[in-house]
Amino acid sequence: MPQSPPLRPREHGAYAMLTFPILSGWVLGGVSWPGVAFAAAAVAGLLAHEALAVTSGGRGERRRSLHEGAARRTLARLAAVLVVAGGAFALLAPRAAWLPAILALALVSVVGVLAYLGRTKTLAGEVVVAVAFAWVHGVVAAAAGEEGAGVFAPVAVWAVSFVAATLAVHAIKFRFKPRGPSGWTVVATPVVALAMGGVAVAAWVGWAPGGGWTPRGSWAPWAWVAASLLPKALVVGGVSVVPVHPRHLKRVGWTLVAADTTTLALLALALGGG
Repeated sequence: MPQSPPLRPREHGAYAMLTFPILSGWVLGGVSWPGVAFAAAAVAGLLAHEALAVTSGGRGERRRSLHEGAARRTLARLAAVLVVAGGAFALLAPRAAWLPAILALALVSVVGVLAYLGRTKTLAGEVVVAVAFAWVHGVVAAAAGEEGAGVFAPVAVWAVSFVAATLAVHAIKFRFKPRGPSGWTVVATPVVALAMGGVAVAAWVGWAPGGGWTPRGSWAPWAWVAASLLPKALVVGGVSVVPVHPRHLKRVGWTLVAADTTTLALLALALGGG
């Protein structure tokens, strides 16, 4: 009888794209029971991806025939976690958390369909997944009572940041193995990086009353929010200009994690005092 393989997601970048929005939600809004429940549900959803890919044939018919039973048992256990965690969130979450939760649920539904169809590794599928991960911040922060900018500004930052990183990875792969419809990412990636960097610098200068590089007054938090785009812009811009072989994607991934860590720190600096 074949030994069941570990049914963990192979897409290691997805771990970071889920972890940072959860952390920023806790840093800005505080740790709350409904926020923890939603985070648990989100983690269960991520862990279910590999088992769903196996049962749907996305990992090949041979792997499905060998490991479908184990994959279905894994899905059943994770579904139980989702039901319990989702129920806890529904019971404990404040009303203000429902709008972000409904939007997140809509995105997750699309991701689930894409996963079952084996389309999450396409560029369009990965963009939808990136935006869905970014929305996790909004739900976790709102569940703890955060409102307004503390909920939605980081969602926008994470969404732009994750999509830019997704484009960069596809551009790296295409430059060394041109195939498929992803060729436009080679041009789009540096343009997106330049736009992100331009927004960060322009906001920093424009929202600094009296000029200079030290934002003050009521606009100061927004200068820091805009500046939080700069770390990822620098990394994405760098890998779009300097040839990077796909075999070095793990190093690129860790560099992106470092940029996300800096982004989290800047978001905390911008909005953590509210």
